[in-house]
Amino acid sequence: MKRIAALLLILLMVAACQPTPEQDAVKQKDTNVLIDTVLTESQEQQNAGTELPPVKAQFPERFQCDFTTSAQNVHVVADVPIEVLTEGTFPVLRVERRILTDNERMTVARRVFGTDELYVFEQQITREQLEEMIRVYMHEPTPDEKAAWMRDIGGSEEEWQRKEERRKETLQDLQRQYNALPDDDTPVPLLRWDGTLSPLEDNASRCFELVTDPTPGESLYQRNHLTVYPDDVDRPMDYCVAWRNDRDVTWAGFFDGSHKFGAERIDPKDYDTPHEGASVTPNDAIKLVQDLFDGVADLIPADVYWANNAATDGEDVGVNSNTRWAYFIHFSQNFNGAYAPYCSGMAFERNEDAGFASLWYYETLMAAVDREGNLICFDWFAPLKVTDTIAESTPLLPYAEIQRIFEAQMNLKFGYEGAKDGALKLDRVQLGLFRIREQNDMEHGLMVPVWFFTGVFEYSEETAAERLKEGLGPEQAKCDYKDEQNPLLIINAVDGTIIDPMKGY
Repeated sequence: MKRIAALLLILLMVAACQPTPEQDAVKQKDTNVLIDTVLTESQEQQNAGTELPPVKAQFPERFQCDFTTSAQNVHVVADVPIEVLTEGTFPVLRVERRILTDNERMTVARRVFGTDELYVFEQQITREQLEEMIRVYMHEPTPDEKAAWMRDIGGSEEEWQRKEERRKETLQDLQRQYNALPDDDTPVPLLRWDGTLSPLEDNASRCFELVTDPTPGESLYQRNHLTVYPDDVDRPMDYCVAWRNDRDVTWAGFFDGSHKFGAERIDPKDYDTPHEGASVTPNDAIKLVQDLFDGVADLIPADVYWANNAATDGEDVGVNSNTRWAYFIHFSQNFNGAYAPYCSGMAFERNEDAGFASLWYYETLMAAVDREGNLICFDWFAPLKVTDTIAESTPLLPYAEIQRIFEAQMNLKFGYEGAKDGALKLDRVQLGLFRIREQNDMEHGLMVPVWFFTGVFEYSEETAAERLKEGLGPEQAKCDYKDEQNPLLIINAVDGTIIDPMKGY
């Protein structure tokens, strides 16, 4: 095909040059060109009267390589399974940000708690607590305190005045709360949730923390609770069970991290076998979560880990009496039988004129289910709505071409001086769907098949010693994890272009 010949010519030109770290392989693509390519090749396939074979039949079972880059003598080695994230072929789909309906939110909330009685949590402060807070905010800073504040943070007179305005506004709010309290300090029952995200008086939306007990309490984290986020937050909802104590954190993010102490990825062939110490299987845990979202989200497990919520820093680092062990599952949306590798990053676009940045997370729902089969937590980011199927079955670049692109990119990525004599070992190669955004658009995109590479880069002993002197920890000085948070490389499997997850294209 013409596009393959053109791409080979480009690759030969790249290989003929010494790559430098300043070179940028990622450019904003015109997705219309990609769409035209997909439609043209799909039409050629139809005209030929043949159907594409399943993707697994198009490629070898393993990704293998062993070479040294010409740029900085980096040794690159791989011998890992190619994980094809479909049993058939890959579609190309138009997608956009999805907003959940009130009914969808209510459906999930009722299933999670097993009841229709849901209340909006409000932390209610006693008169005594409010009096103490009011005393603190009533304090007028002395000239010496002002001077110390400005010296310590390098603040300006304008910043000081803003801080003082905020103090006075907070004081007025605390006084209003105090005046509204009943004389006998009787707690006000929590309001029942009606399933909506009602705006506040200033038209700003808010989070709703939902609980099942209408009795007020001082701490949200002493209760099982579901947080429902406003529509302008790229995160519909999250859930966590009550903490056992103030060191027992049950947010889903605390179970995440494939390199965390004790974390173990479970092979899909073992999903029907309980992990050591568990009375339920990974498939039991998967089904529990899928049932909660049945009819709201069609979920496929992308990964399952045996993981824990142990602290990674501070005095509780490592495993201790607060640690919970659980199946930790990354779910992807089911896209016509295909799904996406887990990527914990986000697309980021700065708007200099407006003074803010737009973010678009990559869709994932992650959940932890304990060894007895009880839900500990889940967190749902960036659900997508499919608006159009551009192609149901997409022709992909041949394996040899992907290998050539990979080798050229390793020369480019590790062309900087600090990488000299390092070693890169791939730990996973996945072929699945990934979202790229439309040109100059942070609301609409395409799901396209990609090659998703992760691995570990180890610096030379000399470079690691220098990094240690610079203040990095022993592990950080020695290696960089090119993982789901910072993938090594993402190659568009249709046209061979390179995708930067931070740019979103």
